[in-house]
Amino acid sequence: MNSSKLKTLFFIGLSGILFGCTPSSTLTDSEQKERETNQATPPTVDSLTARQHYSLAANYQGEPQHYHLLKAARLAITEQDYLLALAISESLKHSPYPLIQQQNKLLLLQAYIATDQQQGLALLLKETKLDQVHAKDRASYLWFSSQYFSKEQRHLAASRNLLLLADYPNSQSEFPEYPALLWQNLTALTDSQLQNLQQQANKVANSWLALTNLSRSYIGQPEQLQQAYADWQLANPWMPDTAAMPLAVQQLLLLQPFNPQKIAVLLPLKGQFRQHAQAIQYGILSAATKDNSKEIIFIDSQQTPEQLIEKLTFEQVDFVIGPLLKGQVDTISQQAQWTWPTLFLNSLDITTAKRDNQFFFALSMEDEAQQTALLFEQKNYQQPVVISATNNISLRMQQQFSQSWQQLGHQAPQLYQFNDKADLDALINQLLETEQSKLRVQQIDTLVPVKMHSDTHSRLDIDAIYLIADPVQTQLFKPFVDVSVSETAPKIPVYASSRSHSTALDKTEQRDLNGLTFTEMPWMLPVKTDMPIRDEYQQLFSTEDESLQRLYAMGFDAYRLIGSLRQQQQLNAIVFSGLTGQLRLNPNGSIVRQLSWGKYHNNRLIAVQEP
Repeated sequence: MNSSKLKTLFFIGLSGILFGCTPSSTLTDSEQKERETNQATPPTVDSLTARQHYSLAANYQGEPQHYHLLKAARLAITEQDYLLALAISESLKHSPYPLIQQQNKLLLLQAYIATDQQQGLALLLKETKLDQVHAKDRASYLWFSSQYFSKEQRHLAASRNLLLLADYPNSQSEFPEYPALLWQNLTALTDSQLQNLQQQANKVANSWLALTNLSRSYIGQPEQLQQAYADWQLANPWMPDTAAMPLAVQQLLLLQPFNPQKIAVLLPLKGQFRQHAQAIQYGILSAATKDNSKEIIFIDSQQTPEQLIEKLTFEQVDFVIGPLLKGQVDTISQQAQWTWPTLFLNSLDITTAKRDNQFFFALSMEDEAQQTALLFEQKNYQQPVVISATNNISLRMQQQFSQSWQQLGHQAPQLYQFNDKADLDALINQLLETEQSKLRVQQIDTLVPVKMHSDTHSRLDIDAIYLIADPVQTQLFKPFVDVSVSETAPKIPVYASSRSHSTALDKTEQRDLNGLTFTEMPWMLPVKTDMPIRDEYQQLFSTEDESLQRLYAMGFDAYRLIGSLRQQQQLNAIVFSGLTGQLRLNPNGSIVRQLSWGKYHNNRLIAVQEP
């Protein structure tokens, strides 16, 4: 909020205090009669504005006054006089009357949302249980909180509240956008989050969750999807008819996917990138194992665009995967003669325009930085620090985090870089100001003749650290931060990217990283992935080279994405659950990954839900 609004709020808040939030002494009959005589009540109370009702509340004391203030706040919300609503609802937060507090919860939520009071919102939503909201307001409380969670991309919290809302009669008629908002958030969840919701789901909630699961299971398979949906309708007769379903569901049932019979895969099969190409190739073949209807041909991409066009034309292919190398992607994607639907295995150049039926799939590290910035916003961190190694990828990630953080409405975060261990040691001392604290302790010791025990203190204003570094650098950093933070200060949560993760860590190294949380593709975490795929990978690769593991997963997802691209092109909310993450297609044809979260806890790596 700007300063002028804050001043207005301040004066309104002051005037609200005049009415008091504690019960006042009750007026005698003669005093009340005299007040009513001196301050005549307007003839048509129902026609008063919110501010008139607010003024009218001065004629009352105690609980009646608080009820009149509630009425004024409701009218202020209706009239979009949100600062007045905020001032009143804030003053009633600590009302001594339980019913007033219950009825004030919804008003406080609406006022906070309308005036963008992020801290107040976070505290209210965290501390308020549904039974603390007045019964007649609970459906609306669930709806408005779900809208807020959805806007903040907190899809799990939004889905949970919307599924609870399904229990309330007339919820869909009272909130016509309910089915669309519920579907939008359910389709954004990971598979594990859907499983989490199923644990305490009621009948209607289970029906929605089952529909979400089948939409993923049969994506790219229109006939199977139609049959599964028909079976779902028979098994869930209490659910809305197709015509009343979200438009996205209706469109999903009608769209025809890409169904190529011959697929060309362009990879650098020779030279320095041969091993990387081979990992992608094996991933594609693993994904295609159960699909005998399609023919796959592999072509060395290190040819001129004209040669590749001639080869593809001769082979009469229907779809292309690749190429992998950025220079080739930039060149080929702009060829006018390139008419095949193509899933390029690298990013789109931001200076070039996307052409029809061109899609771009890259294991972008910037996606991880953006996801972490969003998580920090959801956790209401205010003073994050970003520490990065000085290589190109790490610095790009640092800039992406900073840009995303500022786009979320925050000031630029503190950014630091380091080159080596010495830099890192000095940086931590500088950042936490532990050296300054040690100097102060030494100065005190020189002034006081008797030796005193003094603890080193560290900064308290940093509430999160985002580290962008390799595994070795991370193993140096995390323990050093742990021992540098004062025992009297709260622990600073440390987050990292997949660049910090190594599957080769032993128990001792994992112990040193306890508490570290990081983004990672599901394939690289200890989750219940498809075990036959894991067994097949281990047979193909004798070593656990992590870069090859990631490229294998990329190839696997690239093949399976073919069947979903047309649906995702039309319906951006559709999420494809892959080995590399939750994959969504943005308007410019680029695949955006939402990764899973891993955490070192009790000397081992576990998968966790965030936020």
